Amino acid sequence: MRLRTIPAEGRARPRRKIKTIQVLPTLITAGNLVCGVLAIAYLLDAAALDGPRAEGLLVKAAWLVFLGMFLDTLDGRIARMTGTTSAFGAQLDSLADVVTFGVAPALLAKSLVAPAFPEMTSRLIFGFCLLYVLGAALRLARYNVESERMARSGVMHVTRVFRGLPSPAAAGVIASLVLLNHEYVVGELIEWTILIVTPLLGMLMISRLPYSHIANRYFDASRAAPVFVVLLVLLVYLVVAHFIETVAGLFLLYALSGPLLSASNRWLGWPAWVSREEEDEEDLVVEETESDEVPERAAE
Repeated sequence: MRLRTIPAEGRARPRRKIKTIQVLPTLITAGNLVCGVLAIAYLLDAAALDGPRAEGLLVKAAWLVFLGMFLDTLDGRIARMTGTTSAFGAQLDSLADVVTFGVAPALLAKSLVAPAFPEMTSRLIFGFCLLYVLGAALRLARYNVESERMARSGVMHVTRVFRGLPSPAAAGVIASLVLLNHEYVVGELIEWTILIVTPLLGMLMISRLPYSHIANRYFDASRAAPVFVVLLVLLVYLVVAHFIETVAGLFLLYALSGPLLSASNRWLGWPAWVSREEEDEEDLVVEETESDEVPERAAE
């Protein structure tokens, strides 16, 4: 009896371990993307209308940006709590952020500014909005590269300082100004403000200016002081009682905090953490870190 050699293609191949994509954080990130796409759809519909109906669609788009911001924070928190952070989740999160916090706010600004300044060329307005989108895309791409480098080093970082304005904060500035414009009639003041800040926000996003991670720096359980707890309670009250005014003011102050902190550190030497390029992070050594895992983003 002759033994035949089984061809290579007929041999049983060892099973590869298939990593399952965690469903809940992925669904929440997909919800963030849906908010961005739906906001863009409302803005396209508003372009064919005028008057109160068009303004109502702009307001809906602004609220969808805020909803996307909430979902963007939620997916990162859930991923870290359940230990399901992954490279897939981080990349999907960035793609969703480009739409919700990049394209949608830029179109939102254009939809509000273009009718207010008919004498201004559409190319100029488009150029301002394009600077914002490019800034958001470059900001997120840079963050992905830095996160992957941290993951390969086998060290997990607790970020306390962002280098460059986070894209959700930039989107919050534009969305809150749109809501403020709907709430108050102050001539063309808010339209002028949006026209000026839109390209500036794009440049702030790609800058290396320091922006504090508010939650990790001031409200961490190991660092929180009673005064910050009192301020948090006061802030919650203001948000509930005067949401639009409070949120618009907070986002504008946060966007300005980067240049102000940098100037304060340069001229007065305070605060010291501004000049540390290592972003004032606490290193937590991870014993076994797979090469394709990166920290899930909380607010980028």
